[in-house]
This record gives sequence, C-alpha cells and structure tokens, in this order.
Amino acid sequence: MATYDANLQAAVDATSVAKSAGETDLVAYLRDQLSERDIETGDQAWLDLMVQRIGEDPNYMIESEPSDYERPEPTLPR
Repeated sequence: MATYDANLQAAVDATSVAKSAGETDLVAYLRDQLSERDIETGDQAWLDLMVQRIGEDPNYMIESEPSDYERPEPTLPR
C-alpha cells in the first residue's frame, strides 16, 4: 500500500470542498492550497489530474505525488 503526504491530501480535500461551494478555477485553488502548506510544484499535469479526479469523485484519495515533490524528512516527537 502506497502512502502519500497528508498535506497533499489535505490540499486536494480543501479543493474538493471549494468545488462543492462553487469555486470554478480549481487548479488555481489547489495551487493556493498547496502553497499554504509550503508545497510548490510545477507539475501542471498532476494539478490537472487532481482536478479531474475531484470532478469524478468528491472524496478522491490521491494516488500519486507531483513529479517534482520532495517529501519532507520525518521528525520524531520530543
């Protein structure tokens, strides 16, 4: 089973909620949501795919990460 960054999923989830609320520029909204989580990507194909999948399933669970995504190093609780 693959695992993906929770911040990526949270950004996709927020974009799905925004779509339900009537947001029309979902790619820009998703990019903003990623930016709020300190995630930058130039992978337009990934952004487009996420918006397409949100349109197909409002509860979409991501199956991939942007090609230029660098997963942060895990930190242990102190």
